[in-house]
Amino acid sequence: MFKLYCKKCGEETDHKELMKQKPSKYGTSKTEQFKAFMEGFFGGTASAVGASLDLLDRYVVCQQCGSKTLDNKGDEFQ
Repeated sequence: MFKLYCKKCGEETDHKELMKQKPSKYGTSKTEQFKAFMEGFFGGTASAVGASLDLLDRYVVCQQCGSKTLDNKGDEFQ
């Protein structure tokens, strides 16, 4: 845990990091799911670490009030 300023609480509180999967940009049809699989497969062969980070959002969660804030930093989260 680390301390950050929480806008909702109005003070510095303990926060923890939470990683969640980004929603898919592809649809739910079989063709769209196959496209998503192929992109993940070929993206993963180029860089196993970079491919997985492209699919994640980083949130910080206040331990006092529970508010979540999206906190992606750098190119690895875009």
